[in-house]
Formats: sequence, C-alpha cells, structure tokens
Amino acid sequence: MQVVLDTSAFIYLNDFRSFDEILTVQEVVDEVKDKVSSMKLSSMKIKIVEPAKKFLDEIKNVARHTGDLEKLSQTDVKVLAAAKENNCTIISDDRNIQNVAERLSIGYVSVFNKKISKFVVWKKFCKNCIKFFDSGDKCGVCGSKLARVAKKSIDVE
Repeated sequence: MQVVLDTSAFIYLNDFRSFDEILTVQEVVDEVKDKVSSMKLSSMKIKIVEPAKKFLDEIKNVARHTGDLEKLSQTDVKVLAAAKENNCTIISDDRNIQNVAERLSIGYVSVFNKKISKFVVWKKFCKNCIKFFDSGDKCGVCGSKLARVAKKSIDVE
C-alpha cells in the first residue's frame, strides 16, 4: 500500500513495514519535534512530495464546501493534495482530514482514534436569527457569534 503520512502517523505508529511506499510533505517533517518520532523519521525511507497547485486548489474548494477549510492547516491541505495527486491512502487521526478525504473518495486510515463514522457538511449557525451561513465568525444580521454545526451528515461505510 502506498501511503501519505500525517504528523499523527509518525507520532503514534510504530511499524511502517506494511507500506510499499511512504510519502509525506515537508511541512509534516518540520512538525515532527519529539525525539522518538524524529528517530522513527530518520530511520525511514520517505519520499517528500510537493503537491501541484491544481490539487491544492481542489482540496481547498472541497474543504470550503464541506465547511472544513477553517479547521485545516496548510499542512493538512498539502497532505490531502499529495494523497489525491499520488492516489495514496492517508494515515491520519485528524477528523477534518478524514471528512474531506471521504468527500474526495481518498482512502484513509486512523491510527490511534476510531475513523469517522459520518461524512459531515459543516455550516455556521446563528442561534439568535436561526440562520445558516457558509462562513464567518459573526452573524451578518444580528452580529452574534456563529457556531459551527453539522448541517448534513451521511453514514460512512
């Protein structure tokens, strides 16, 4: 299996032998700071990739649609784009990464936590006006703080 590893994979996984090829992005390597994970990283044969702009744009567009974009770091976006571009499975515990991967039909495996059981489309909601918004922190009508809520969810197999 060809995989793209997120930072959580380096932290929580101990056995990488079952993977045929391991890819990641430079930003993940830069995020690995603890000694044990750094030792794992230095002992592995990893291919560092830089996803093409068209894949980064696709990930951002889909994440904007699912309401996950504000919760994804630039590293997360790159991990998703690398998986999409290279047709890989993502190894990550990040639920926002998993949600976007589900939408894009990118395979994903959770390491430490259970993987998501529902695909969710998130929206912003004003409790005072009882209105949904695609984005923003404050209601455009009354100025109240918006809450991130699941507008739609579908069971994942």
